[in-house]
Amino acid sequence: MAPDYQRLGRGGDLTGMALKYQCAKALTIISMAAIVILAFASMFYTGHTDIQYAEDDDIAYSIPDHKSAADQPIEAGTGHHELPTTQGKCTLPSSLALPQSEDGSYTPTSPHYTILDILSAVPEQDYSKYCQGWRVLNSANPPYKYNLNGECGNWQNNYIALHKKRLEQLKALEAHNYGQLQVQDKPQYIVYKCIQVATNGNRGCGGLADRMSGMISTFFHALMTDKAYFAYWDGENPFSLDILFEKPYINWHYDMDTMEELFTNPPDDTYLTNEHVDLLNAKWATMESKIFPQGRTQNLSDLWPSSLVEVRSNRGYIIHTFESSDIYPAILHNMGLTPENAFGCMTDFLFKPTIGSRRFIDAYKNLLELDSIFSVGIQIRTGDNQIVNPQDDELTVESYSYFLTCANQLTEAYRKPHHKRVVYFLITDSAKLRDEMMALNDDPAMQLKYLGNEDARVLTTGLPIEHVEPNQVAKYINITEPIIETEEQKVAGINSAVIENWLLASTTYRVISPQGYGKLAAFHSNIDKVTYSMPRPDRKDKAPNCGNPHNAISFADLSRLWSLG
Repeated sequence: MAPDYQRLGRGGDLTGMALKYQCAKALTIISMAAIVILAFASMFYTGHTDIQYAEDDDIAYSIPDHKSAADQPIEAGTGHHELPTTQGKCTLPSSLALPQSEDGSYTPTSPHYTILDILSAVPEQDYSKYCQGWRVLNSANPPYKYNLNGECGNWQNNYIALHKKRLEQLKALEAHNYGQLQVQDKPQYIVYKCIQVATNGNRGCGGLADRMSGMISTFFHALMTDKAYFAYWDGENPFSLDILFEKPYINWHYDMDTMEELFTNPPDDTYLTNEHVDLLNAKWATMESKIFPQGRTQNLSDLWPSSLVEVRSNRGYIIHTFESSDIYPAILHNMGLTPENAFGCMTDFLFKPTIGSRRFIDAYKNLLELDSIFSVGIQIRTGDNQIVNPQDDELTVESYSYFLTCANQLTEAYRKPHHKRVVYFLITDSAKLRDEMMALNDDPAMQLKYLGNEDARVLTTGLPIEHVEPNQVAKYINITEPIIETEEQKVAGINSAVIENWLLASTTYRVISPQGYGKLAAFHSNIDKVTYSMPRPDRKDKAPNCGNPHNAISFADLSRLWSLG
């Protein structure tokens, strides 16, 4: 008897057997064709997504889903990220539209189209690298890269544990359960506070640079003295800090009502003492007396010993601590912190721009970091009048051409043969000047005159230009056409200031105005002596020769100016 698998038909019915053979053959051919089609399609389709794009008509690909980082425990410096591998050529869309922020936070407009023009001249390898990076930043959870190679030291996880412990102790304080606490490890807290703008006088918190100087230096004190750190912006000046930044490693949110209730007329004078420290607008002599009253041997733990220290400040003193203390340079060195990296590393540890801002930042940073790009950041502070009275703005390229001269000198001195494009990343508080500078890209004669060569391009964000504290500005400038901003406009304007400053920190060199904003970016860059400070227009004949590296301004010198350091 034949085995079952030989029974192709009934008995000797060859017709039926042939029919079944033809059917099987046809199915085999169809299956093989389907496999070929699916394999071909997989070269172009890498997954699925439910991201909603702000403008997605030109998106030529799909972004794979990613599990949220919030679902995983976070330690500082433990992240790892590689660009995805792709089959076939990676092609950018014709418009660099960003997806809507999934959490409902601020979503910027599209990055400027000049990015695509610049990318058209870079080598294919750099184009592909940027294209793959574009896919990553459009994903549901783009990576936040911090201290991946230990470049910011080894202190972060210890402070994360301390901060968590202090928050647990705070719960015991709220319950008046003092038995859980130990006097030898009295919980201490410090908060940077930006309150409402005063009705009279110059007592505001300042712009972004002033605020960041105060916030980061206050954290520096917390790190040196084992205090938990909080940061607070009044909801009307211009809005809560929680709207502007995420908290990547510690929860610095300050519950004003709870803390005031707890530390005002407390029932216990051991664990619930508090004091106020005012460093607003302090000159360095005043700062020296308040931070180092005992000179070079000052112990910062003895400076403000209360359980809660409330600080109002627009001044920095991190770099000065390296210079003025005999105690802390060695401690900081063991933590992996130096005068170069301290400010930037603390900033990125504390304050993570919201996802829409991060995507926008990465869209520019990924360009600036390409091997074929030589970049110079140019920050021109023209004055608050251009912000609040733009209709009266009469500035031209010629008004600030000496900034471009400096950038050209840097290009001539440091550009290498592999730099196929020169990018002058421009930030200014004058919309008119920004437009005129961008117009240089479209006029070959003017481009050659002001930018020095045909490979150079001016790049801007095109984002709104706002002052963080317009009510303070209104005290000393007559606003001829006042505008009542919506909450959305305020959020967009302040996010723009953050985005542009973070990007200014990412350029290879910087040409800056002498006030605080450009200095903030220099400190954030973690690289000293690649920044050149320009005088005001009435003293432009004093502008340095930027081709000479000895004319770069150091962090030490910057820390003696404006909001200190």
